[in-house]
Amino acid sequence: MALTLAELCFSAEKDYGMTLIAGKNGTDNMVRWAHYIEGGEVPRFLRGYELVFTTGMENHDTGRLINFAEKLHEYGASGFVINLGPYVDKVPEVLIEYCDSVDLPLYTIPWETRIVDITYEFCHHIVADEKKSRTMADIFIYAITNPENEENYKPELNKKGFADGEDYCIAAVYISDNESGNKDDLERTVKYNIVRRLNNYSLKHSVFMIDRFTVVVCQGIDNIVFEAEMKKQADMLNEVFSTADVYIGVGPKVKDSGELSSAYKKTMSVLKLVKSNNSDFMSYSQTGVYKLLMSVENKRNLAEYCNECLGKLAEYDRKNMTDYLGTLRLYLENDSSIAEVARITYVHRNTVNYKIKKIKEILGCELTQKDKLELMLAFMAEKLIGTE
Repeated sequence: MALTLAELCFSAEKDYGMTLIAGKNGTDNMVRWAHYIEGGEVPRFLRGYELVFTTGMENHDTGRLINFAEKLHEYGASGFVINLGPYVDKVPEVLIEYCDSVDLPLYTIPWETRIVDITYEFCHHIVADEKKSRTMADIFIYAITNPENEENYKPELNKKGFADGEDYCIAAVYISDNESGNKDDLERTVKYNIVRRLNNYSLKHSVFMIDRFTVVVCQGIDNIVFEAEMKKQADMLNEVFSTADVYIGVGPKVKDSGELSSAYKKTMSVLKLVKSNNSDFMSYSQTGVYKLLMSVENKRNLAEYCNECLGKLAEYDRKNMTDYLGTLRLYLENDSSIAEVARITYVHRNTVNYKIKKIKEILGCELTQKDKLELMLAFMAEKLIGTE
């Protein structure tokens, strides 16, 4: 589930004399490792979410300490620990004020505390927590990919506190290719941002990767609250990944872990709708008639239906370099308004009338209400069978 600073440092005051003196609002930061750093090494060593220890050997004056703290904040450190002693005997008030202003937790430990001892213990806890998280993730991935083998995952979920009978909520997050760093860092940043928010609720949750998608499974939260929280996640991740596209889809709630596989498939269908609609968020509850199409288990049936309805027009477009499919889609989406299609496409209404007449010829139909309903369903189905 990823440890927070507050969880990691819970016993550190008693065991190591570790004291929080600034940045208390940031103690819910996730921690992925503990580092000992001196001097100007911050950019080279940090990848985000580290707790950094220093004696101030090369940063003992106030100006250098402030600069060091600024670099830690810039490169995404979770917190900052100063080993008080011969190099820094007292933390400057201006450093405390800075850390409070940016919510960067600042701790002190006495010189008698050996940094190697406390970092060893912290890293041990982090590794143990990651192992526990991976185990939990593996169970959920198995439940999603092998729903029929309930005897292999239900007992394990029960042991972890995920009992059937209480609603499961599920969501999926996708971040497009971007300039924000390598894939592992991207996935870690997404996961830590989500977990940090979910830790504000008293609920059971697991966040893990399936292919390139971050999957969120929660129990013990109302689905409406969960949807609102994931919408906030979309807004927050859009700020974090300013050079990328963020897509979040929330699936239906289910009461049994055996239904997670079906809920996951519907969640992925919602995610496709988010991407095709040029949006960043959508929930299953908002999908309307798409729910009927999502209930079709065999997507090949949807593909065949799309081809039956739209195949002739698609083939004509390919051979003649036309876009009658696009015209038909606009026509259907705008209540069969010739004037509106003309306005959107910047052409004369006579041009649109000609195209609609040609579309009728190619499809061999008169675009009756029944025809238009079938064609609209085909366009909707296309969004669900598109590539990831």
